[in-house]
Amino acid sequence: MLALRQAMRGFGLDNTPIIMAGGVWWLEEWQDWIDSEELGPIAFQFGTRPLLTTESPIPDAWKRRLLTLKKGDVYLNRFSPTGFYSSAVNNGFLHELRQRTEHQVPYGTEATEELSVAYGVGPRKREVFLKPEDVARVQQWESEGFVEPLRTPDSTLVFVTPDRARLIVADQTDCMGCLSECKFSNWSQRGPSYSNGHRADPRSFCIQKTLQAAAHASGPDADKVMDENLMFGGTNAWRFGTDPFYANGFVPTTKQLVEQIMTGR
Repeated sequence: MLALRQAMRGFGLDNTPIIMAGGVWWLEEWQDWIDSEELGPIAFQFGTRPLLTTESPIPDAWKRRLLTLKKGDVYLNRFSPTGFYSSAVNNGFLHELRQRTEHQVPYGTEATEELSVAYGVGPRKREVFLKPEDVARVQQWESEGFVEPLRTPDSTLVFVTPDRARLIVADQTDCMGCLSECKFSNWSQRGPSYSNGHRADPRSFCIQKTLQAAAHASGPDADKVMDENLMFGGTNAWRFGTDPFYANGFVPTTKQLVEQIMTGR
């Protein structure tokens, strides 16, 4: 951070605040940065803690889950169709996405010395070729119900259950073009083809659908909905469960939260 300030001073930005965003929970943990003549003006962004306030618009099921998190429950992943890393609660949704990637083997459309075992894909059993050492893995997955191979842009096959395959294909078909470049679909906003030129990636997901589901989870199945959809959370979200301020399930108002933050905690 000091190197950043020194570089900024070279451009005459001595009094421009540096905003620390990410990993901020208690201000007292950053007391060496505050009122530091070397660092100059510093500001802090609180993105996670305001989630758990009475005014926060996230569903009650989301708030309840935040209070139960433990260290390690927030998982940094690259499944997002944006292509960027995101931090989210390690729930059933992420478990299933990891499972897709783990149930994956390379394939070729023509036999080679490395890819030499024929394998039929799809209802018509179109022939592709696998590594001999991967055949046993595929057979094991198929015995567990993962019998539907889906092709990826990286010339691999991902094995999923029939129900999951139908859901993935339906979500890709229903694409609303919410991203200008989406890994999960082949949509692009650039003509004339309006395609990104790549095969849609079944290892990702429809971000619009899952964010809508998580944001509006309600009723008796709300906890289940939160487990089966993307639940964002900062890397420090697990601290809700250990911070005494939230003891016994306490959910503050925004005013109470700001007053608490100003104490250093």
